[in-house]
Amino acid sequence: MSWYLIWLIVFITGIMALGFYYSRKIKSSDDYTMANFSLGFFPISGSIIATSMGSAAVIGAAGEGFQVGTAWFLTTLPVAGFSILLVFLLGKTIRKLKLYTIPDLFVRRFGKAAGLIPALVISILYMTPTFGMQIVGMGSIFTTIVDIPLFWAMIIGFLVCVSFTLMGGLPSVAWTDAVQSVLIIVGLILMFVVGLNYVGGFDTVVQNTPSELLNFTGLSGTELLNYLIIFGPFYLVWQTSWQRISAAKSEKTAVSAVTVGFILTSVVGFFAVGIGVIARQSIPLDTHPDSVYTDFLATVFHPAIGGFFMVSLFAAVLTGATSFLLSGAMNISKDIYEKWMNPDASGEKILKVSRLSVAVMAVGGLLIALLISDIIAIYTYALSLSAVSMVFPVLAAMYWHGATKIGMITSVVGSLIFAMIWNLAGKPFGLHEIVPGLVVSLIILVVVSLLTDHSDDEDPTAYYFAYKNEKNE
Repeated sequence: MSWYLIWLIVFITGIMALGFYYSRKIKSSDDYTMANFSLGFFPISGSIIATSMGSAAVIGAAGEGFQVGTAWFLTTLPVAGFSILLVFLLGKTIRKLKLYTIPDLFVRRFGKAAGLIPALVISILYMTPTFGMQIVGMGSIFTTIVDIPLFWAMIIGFLVCVSFTLMGGLPSVAWTDAVQSVLIIVGLILMFVVGLNYVGGFDTVVQNTPSELLNFTGLSGTELLNYLIIFGPFYLVWQTSWQRISAAKSEKTAVSAVTVGFILTSVVGFFAVGIGVIARQSIPLDTHPDSVYTDFLATVFHPAIGGFFMVSLFAAVLTGATSFLLSGAMNISKDIYEKWMNPDASGEKILKVSRLSVAVMAVGGLLIALLISDIIAIYTYALSLSAVSMVFPVLAAMYWHGATKIGMITSVVGSLIFAMIWNLAGKPFGLHEIVPGLVVSLIILVVVSLLTDHSDDEDPTAYYFAYKNEKNE
C-alpha cells in the first residue's frame, strides 16, 4: 500500500504545482475558461479523451461489463458517432459565432431571455450532478489506495479537485488531460492483457462466463434503444465538446482533435467493458459495480505498477471533474451573471465570479455524490434531462429560421416537465424518459413556433446556412 501512497503524493504535488503555475498566467475569464482560444491538437484531443473516459466510461463501464457483459460496449458507440457528427456539421458554425456556451447560442438567436433557463438546466441539472459522479469515482479509487471510509475518500477527492480547478482553469486542465489520456489508454490496454493472462487466458474466460454475457444480446431491445438514445443525441449538445471546439486555435485543429479523441475513446471503451468481464474470474461476484475496476487492478498488478495506473485513473477522473466545473461555471458567470446581473462587469470581476461559481457548483456536486452512489444512475439521469430539453432547440437555432423565442422556451420547459413526470410515473412501456421527452420537445417547438411571431430582439437566422460557405480558418 505504501507504493500507492507514494504515487498519490507525487501526483497531487505535481498537479498543484501545475495549477499554481497556470494561475500566475491567468489574467482574464477567457484565459481561465477558454485558454484564450489557443489550444492545439494534443491538449484538445487529450482533453476529450480524459474527460470522456472518466468515472462513467472507465469505472462505470467495467462495472457494467461485470454485470451485463460485452453488450454494454454497444452503448458507447453513439457517443463517438454523434460527437464526430457535431464537429463536422456544426464545428465551423460554433467557431464562427465564437460561442462560449450553448445558452450563448440561444441568446444570440432568440434574445436575452432565451439563455437563462438553458443556463440553469446545464449548470444545475447536468454539470453539477455529473461533477458529483466524478466525486464518487474519485472516492472509489481513494478507498483502494488508502483504507478509509468512502465518505472521507470523496471529501479528499473533492478538496483536491476544487483546489486544482480554482487555480489553473482550462489551460492546466487541458494539458493535464493530454498527459493523462496517454497514461489511461496504456493502463487500460495493459490491464486488459495482464488481467486476461492472470485469470488463465481467453479460453478460461469463455468457459467460466455465462454465454449471454459474451455476446451482444445481453441487453433487451428496449434497454438497448434507451441507452443508444441516452448516449447519442445528448452529445450534440455536450457543452464540453462545444468548449473544446471553440478553444482550439483553428477549425482544422478542432475537427481533427475532437474526431481523433472520440474515436480513441470508443476503441478503448471496449477494453474497459472487457476488463469487467474478465474480472468475474477473479473477484467476488457480489462486488459493487463501482469497485470492480479498482479491485481488479489492485489484484493483477504489483503495487509499484498498480499504484501508478491507479493514480493515472484518479487523474483522469479528476480532470474530467474539473472540466465539468469549468463548463458549468461559464454558464453561471457568462450566461447568468454577465448577461443578467452585471452586463458592464470587467474581465477581472467575471474571473472572480467564475471561480466562485466553481466553488458553489462543487459543493452542490459533493452533496449529490454523498446522497447517490450509483455512477451510472447519476450519469444517465443528468444526460437525459439535458438532452430532452436542449437537442431540438439547438438544432432549430442552427437550421430553422422559423423557430421563435416562445417556441424555444416552451419546448425547453415543457419537455423538461414531461420527462420528470414520465420518470416519476415509472417509465411506462419500459421507455426511458428521453425517448418520449425528445418527441414532446420537437412537437412543442414546431407547433408553438408556427403559432407565434418572432420578437423584436430575435435574430431569425439559421446559423448553419449563414456560415456554411464562409472560408475556413
